[in-house]
Amino acid sequence: MPDFAFFQRPYPNANCVLLHGSRPVLVDTGYSDDTDGLERWLRAQGVPPENLSLIVNTHHHSDHVGGNHHLQAAYGIPIAAQRWEAALVNRRDPEAWSARWLVQSVEPYVVDRLLGEGDLIDTGDVVWDVVAIPGHTIGQIGLHARGLGVVVLGDAVHGDDVGWLNPYRESTSVLEQSLETLTKIAALAPRIGFSGHGAAVSDVVGACTRASARLRRWREAPEAAAWHACKRIFAHALIVAGGLTEADAVSQLRRSPWVHDYAVHAFGLAADDFIPLLLAEMLRSGAAEWRDGKLSY
Repeated sequence: MPDFAFFQRPYPNANCVLLHGSRPVLVDTGYSDDTDGLERWLRAQGVPPENLSLIVNTHHHSDHVGGNHHLQAAYGIPIAAQRWEAALVNRRDPEAWSARWLVQSVEPYVVDRLLGEGDLIDTGDVVWDVVAIPGHTIGQIGLHARGLGVVVLGDAVHGDDVGWLNPYRESTSVLEQSLETLTKIAALAPRIGFSGHGAAVSDVVGACTRASARLRRWREAPEAAAWHACKRIFAHALIVAGGLTEADAVSQLRRSPWVHDYAVHAFGLAADDFIPLLLAEMLRSGAAEWRDGKLSY
């Protein structure tokens, strides 16, 4: 039996990693509407969901935790997450999952085990170190097996991108946190990394170097970071909705708190003035296109 298995899923659903052992652990669960696919994949790996000893979440966004409710309710699987994010989840805080801010929904679940830097996840065969990698969220964590040369990255860095930054719900220092996180990951010198989106990363150090250079450019041009975030968030909404008519897109953007925060604080505009610019930028950059009367990713 291998020590781990990687489940690459189509964007915007998050990837999952199965840590094999006598006490197998699943890292992240993806969206709630694809738990059947996740269960089929687990069984194909020789680990039916009822045999999981633990679910570990890298961070609390809906694309990473959506399957938690089903797996916990159906099979009684305990869930582990970073302690600050777990506190929001367990008290059903409106800021948990950034659900209200992003206009996304997450079915409730309970975090049973609180994690922080230096904690250990033991599968019975391999011990994985919990590594604090804030930036994309302030509580984001990764897992590192030094003997295997493997790191689970969450959304800290991808093979060709970085996680979007949210200074309005996480911290105004998210860019600096992300730079420190990238330095920390590179220092681990892993041979392979599994990020939350996209293919496995065969050159983690190189990915961190490229991402760091991009963040330093954003430091000098903060509007670039804001455009990156807005396009990522809105593309996600378009995919989940299966495309939106222009009227529906404008309506959804007007009632989205993230639009107002970025419009006012990043661009110095009212939301109604920013929305046409965002729609135009989605089309100009190729992040969206019109298909059958709908703006689609």
